[in-house]
Amino acid sequence: MEFAAKGFDGASTRSIAERVDAFQPQINYHFASKEALWEAAVDHLFGMLANAFADLPPLDTAEDPITLGHHVAEALRRFVHFAAAHPELNRIMVHEGTADSDRMRWMADRHVRAWHGNITAAWRSLREAGVAAPLDPDRVYWVIVGASSLPFVNAAEVRALSGDEPTDPSWVDGHADDIVAMLLPGLPTPR
Repeated sequence: MEFAAKGFDGASTRSIAERVDAFQPQINYHFASKEALWEAAVDHLFGMLANAFADLPPLDTAEDPITLGHHVAEALRRFVHFAAAHPELNRIMVHEGTADSDRMRWMADRHVRAWHGNITAAWRSLREAGVAAPLDPDRVYWVIVGASSLPFVNAAEVRALSGDEPTDPSWVDGHADDIVAMLLPGLPTPR
């Protein structure tokens, strides 16, 4: 995806048309502007992310901290798997998150704020119950996003340093398990 690889400013509708085997006038016909195309791409990626969580119970419905911990653990695992399959979302977020811009604020307000709020609220409960690592609830979102997605955003670095293949399903599963173990050390293992 051009926006993930080059950022908004570096991507061109011409290169996007070439990548999807279309003619540039088709892009211009369907999208009023490059900004509208970018918004559609971001909406699409966040829609896929939401679908990855669609059958999980909402975090605010857990009856006790252990149940909540298991819901968060499953959400973490699914996020790692999504990040492995779609590193372009986090690449776009990195590009846009480096400057205060209309696109960054649009993305934060439209998509990210709800995710941040849900994990912050859940983390407070989990930390108070001794299930979660003693991380600040207002900062844990970035720990989760960074730790979960960086090996896939920087897959070439993983290959160069370790010789591992971060897209291998067993590597992804192991990384997800490591994230859960690190962030939820007080969560009992289900039998």
